[in-house]
Amino acid sequence: MQAAHRLHPQRPGRDPAQAGSLTIEMAVVLPVILTLVFGIIEIANILRIQMTLHSAVTTIAHDASMHETSQGSAEQFMNANGLLPKVKQSASAPDPVLTLSPPVTSTCKALPCTPFEVTLSYNYQAMIEPMKPFFDNIQLSASARKLSEPW
Repeated sequence: MQAAHRLHPQRPGRDPAQAGSLTIEMAVVLPVILTLVFGIIEIANILRIQMTLHSAVTTIAHDASMHETSQGSAEQFMNANGLLPKVKQSASAPDPVLTLSPPVTSTCKALPCTPFEVTLSYNYQAMIEPMKPFFDNIQLSASARKLSEPW
């Protein structure tokens, strides 16, 4: 009888009636914790992409202010400087949409210079399957308004 008692010692303060309560509590709490963790991951990715869009728009606007730029040349600049892969989540994800308004920036020969605006829009797709109902198809965009510089 003594040997059996040593193999399964009773913990002090533990009620035998609560033997399966930890399993039940974990089954209730685990989905909530996982949802919070996955949500934090998705929000962090959204913020990363938003900051990247802002940085890309600022770079494109700076380049467009220095010389005459059209919509097509702004897109070529974006692709040539590797700004696009930093935004896209995967190869199958849609490209960000670049808008230059007015469509062509011109030289600043007289003050006041002509302002223009560069906008990048991106349709965010959730990375984690259970988060798709909450985070799928969020429209992210960044814009920069700048004046043409005298060339």
